[in-house]
Amino acid sequence: MTATVFIWDFDGTLLDTRLRNYNVVRTLLADLGLAPDRMPALRSHEVYDRVNRRYVNWRDLYRREFGFSETETDRIGALWSEYQGRDHTPAEPFDGIAEALTALAAIPHGIVSQNASTHIRHALTGAGLAAFFRAIVGYDSVHIQRQKPEPDGLLACLDDLAVGGSGRVVYIGDHETDVRLARNAARALAARGPGWEVVSVAACFVDPEDHVGWSLRADYAATTPRDLIDVARDLGLDV
Repeated sequence: MTATVFIWDFDGTLLDTRLRNYNVVRTLLADLGLAPDRMPALRSHEVYDRVNRRYVNWRDLYRREFGFSETETDRIGALWSEYQGRDHTPAEPFDGIAEALTALAAIPHGIVSQNASTHIRHALTGAGLAAFFRAIVGYDSVHIQRQKPEPDGLLACLDDLAVGGSGRVVYIGDHETDVRLARNAARALAARGPGWEVVSVAACFVDPEDHVGWSLRADYAATTPRDLIDVARDLGLDV
């Protein structure tokens, strides 16, 4: 095995963006002539977060919860980055993120997210975390119908990190979809050739028990970002 890389989800994993994302979706839907106050899923940001976790990804949420067609979902998804850029709701890193990244700084880090890559870079810069990440793959870097849990984003991130023809990928995310992505990526990498391992870590920084009900279990569960240092050591890394 030639290298280990850590690849992170962004929303709910590096930064607590629950309130910001809730505000963005309410504003976007209102501007489309809908009535967010009448939508049960949008009663509060806590409710929206719980509802969001029931779906595979944002496309699944928009189709099944809000009733949008594929074409409407594509159109709304294309507006998300613009609306997010207008919103200034604070979103802070989870406590311990900077400490974990500092301890793991010798390991290459990347991000695979359904957020916009430009917004991710801006948010990381504001949080003083941008220097830790060598590659960022947002939804705008992947075909709109090939978002998580399809493996395209993770494979693109690995290519950007240029880690060679084999290695270990540790993927960290706060949603069951992130575990599914890790498994899909493992199959895709196996098709490329031998020598790849993909390890999934459930980031349960909001609710330590969140992963318990997932139908797909992660290889590790981290209840605080500092737990990722222990994961690295358990994998034999010198940190």
